[in-house]
Amino acid sequence: ELPFVREIVQLGIRDIRSREENYTDSVARGNLIVTREEIRQQGVAAVLARIPRMSRLYVTIDIDGLDPSVAPGTGSPTVDGLLYHELRALLQGIAAKGKVVGFDLVEVNPMIDTTGQTSLLATTAILEFLGAIFDQPR
Repeated sequence: ELPFVREIVQLGIRDIRSREENYTDSVARGNLIVTREEIRQQGVAAVLARIPRMSRLYVTIDIDGLDPSVAPGTGSPTVDGLLYHELRALLQGIAAKGKVVGFDLVEVNPMIDTTGQTSLLATTAILEFLGAIFDQPR
């Protein structure tokens, strides 16, 4: 509903906790919602092809979209999430879709990340995404 936000793309959705009318309203507004199942069935390249080029992008990486086997340190773990190589490929493709003007990574909970596995994954994702962003032609 913000005037400067034209499109919203959500990738890896697998556990919708919203009402159906929220989903249909979002799609009716032109937003793209791609489930984790679609990513696995179609492949990352096919999903990225569905995302339009944009002039400016803001990316939020929600760590609980990943499978708890690779990112257990989150407050909302849900089984059958994305694996790290899928996240990395998506982020590399997104970096090529337009100028990334900012991003964040949310939902890492160090209090329950007892081995540091989730923190390591998050830091690696941030570094690799930055690399993909700065690798784009200016």
